[in-house]
Amino acid sequence: MKTIDLHMHSRYSEDGDHSVDELFAIAREAGLSAISITDHDSLESIADCADASVQHGVEYVPGVEVSTVFPVDGSQQHILGYYIDETSERLVSALESIHACRIIVAKNRMKALHAIGFALDEDWVWETAGGRAPTATAIMRAVLENGENSSDPRLGDYIKGDKADNRLFHFYREYLLEGKPAHVPFESIPMAEGIDAIKSAGGVPVLAHPKFVRKREWLDIIRGYGIRGIEAISSYHEPEDIEFYLSYTQKTGLLVTAGSDFHGPTTKPRVAMGGVEGNDYRLLEKLRIAAGVRNG
Repeated sequence: MKTIDLHMHSRYSEDGDHSVDELFAIAREAGLSAISITDHDSLESIADCADASVQHGVEYVPGVEVSTVFPVDGSQQHILGYYIDETSERLVSALESIHACRIIVAKNRMKALHAIGFALDEDWVWETAGGRAPTATAIMRAVLENGENSSDPRLGDYIKGDKADNRLFHFYREYLLEGKPAHVPFESIPMAEGIDAIKSAGGVPVLAHPKFVRKREWLDIIRGYGIRGIEAISSYHEPEDIEFYLSYTQKTGLLVTAGSDFHGPTTKPRVAMGGVEGNDYRLLEKLRIAAGVRNG
């Protein structure tokens, strides 16, 4: 069976470990027939992908992951855009607005971590980001890898203990999530605006990892904003979740996509490229038809 992975990140996301060429090489070794590199609020990878696709013999779907705010609860929700035109002025403008918001969030996160007593080299964070808005990954590394924090008893489990093998995941959940000591409200454009920006670029908007939508009945609201698909098959989903989302797409006529959200060993060490079941190439064929694209 031909397989796909339509959700992964390169170094253009700042929290991705691999170059575009490396991602295509990994995809080839994993036996994938097609991939989409969906960097966070960035179109930079697209220019590199055409040659890499040909060189490695892996089909490429132009993609992006747009960070938005769901107005019902203020949560951060991501919209994947496929077969986008990277020259779209409206999409580029929307991503510039998101970048400005993400810089504000990054600054506030660093202030919040300082406020609860963690040492953090802000200059290192900005240098690591390389001109992009720092993600939580860079900020968390700046705490966990800072020698001044090595004797902080709060960090023992993350450095050498039970949480060390997936330290960023655990630290995020225990310090940066809503209700946790260093939580900062997320700022970005509204979800409907992000979806419209993808559509203006000729793209197909798909709700990423819908498990992060707190109430399943809210999917109807999001569907009303104009999404055309749901990432029902995701590394974040248990079999029961997948069953529900597949049923929901059948009832509503939405497309189904499959993606791992692969970043590499730093941010998500337990997520493998193509490491989701049900990532059948036929899902991409339906997506391609929806986008009005004749050839892969």
